[in-house]
Amino acid sequence: MTRSSQLLEQWNRGVADMLAELDQESFGPTLLRSVARLIHFDFLMVFAYRGAGRPLALGDTLPAPQREVVINAYCAAPYVLDPFFQKVAAGVQAGCYRLRDIAPDRFRQSEYFRTHYSLTGIREEVGFYFPLGEATGVLSLARWDEGQAAVSSSLGRSDMDLLEALAPAISGLCARHWASVAAPASLTRPRARDAAQVTAAYTEFGARQLSERERQIVSLILQGHSTGSVAHLLDISAGTVKVHRKNIYRKLGLSTQAELFAAFLSFVG
Repeated sequence: MTRSSQLLEQWNRGVADMLAELDQESFGPTLLRSVARLIHFDFLMVFAYRGAGRPLALGDTLPAPQREVVINAYCAAPYVLDPFFQKVAAGVQAGCYRLRDIAPDRFRQSEYFRTHYSLTGIREEVGFYFPLGEATGVLSLARWDEGQAAVSSSLGRSDMDLLEALAPAISGLCARHWASVAAPASLTRPRARDAAQVTAAYTEFGARQLSERERQIVSLILQGHSTGSVAHLLDISAGTVKVHRKNIYRKLGLSTQAELFAAFLSFVG
């Protein structure tokens, strides 16, 4: 039997298992096992996003201690800087994306990474987008960081090619399953207070002190964009970005990016 035939046989068995578990709490673990037969992942988590409101955690396969950091802390405020959320905000409702492919160029040097993402212990993460009524669902499959030994286990191009080929089936099954089990009012009608808070994070943070352009730069800096990346996205020079950044810190009475991040999260929360 060829390698492709083996993969197809394993995946077909996984699809049969997932279909049998639709509408059951065991669907998530079954999905994880089905994909892991082809490509190893340690856990999964699923969120629903609607507009600017805080995400609704639909399910995961995490132990309670990890859930507190990976799920609960994320939903409290840091999610507004998550590259996966940024794609939802841009209107994406389908597709398969690896975090490191969509993250800003200085993501690992960002305060979001330092104060939240690095604490999760996640090394690799792939998100599958699917429509969920008026919301957008995102299934994340992830691997834990196991130190230097994990370097060789990073997802390669062939892994992503396979995941992208599986994406329509995975997303379709997720849409079918979570449409039936996730219909609370918090999903179909997000709390106005939450939506207003997060919208304000982009439009009102520092509004009394900063210009519109300076607020744009703040948003990009906090997401993890370098000076060069900000300059490219806004079509201005790197020198102009540096001047704006200096003025931003002065106007807000801050000295470091860490202080800027803390002020931003305090404003959101």
